[in-house]
Amino acid sequence: MLLITVIIIAVIFSFASTSKAKASAAREAAYRELAEKSSLDAAELKASLIEIKSRLASVERILKEVE
Repeated sequence: MLLITVIIIAVIFSFASTSKAKASAAREAAYRELAEKSSLDAAELKASLIEIKSRLASVERILKEVE
């Protein structure tokens, strides 16, 4: 009887650690995906800012020519 109880406890601990490992792996994958998306968003934002700066410089040049 004691042996069966020990085996059952060992199986429960094994399942618990397996489920914790799966949850951890899922969190890491979600974090990695978020980091990649953030990196892509930052690159798009940088490109947009470069375009805006270029347009602003163009408008400033036109305004100076008009004066």
